[in-house]
Amino acid sequence: IRLQISPFTLVGATTRAGAVSAPLRDRFGVINRLDYYSPQQLQLIVARSAGILGIEIDPLGSEEIARRSRGTPRIA
Repeated sequence: IRLQISPFTLVGATTRAGAVSAPLRDRFGVINRLDYYSPQQLQLIVARSAGILGIEIDPLGSEEIARRSRGTPRIA
């Protein structure tokens, strides 16, 4: 089947790259991997989020949350 469509960009994302078959993965022109956030970056994210939510947080508290978040803001 041929369709007349305008050019577009398709972005694929997964947390389990090994589960994507090689033929499907090969159809994407560029493959990028993202690194985890550093504890310092996560501490800033936690402090900012607390501020947005109107929650006071001690710097040691935000540091501890960042340390336990395994490099992922969603977990923090």
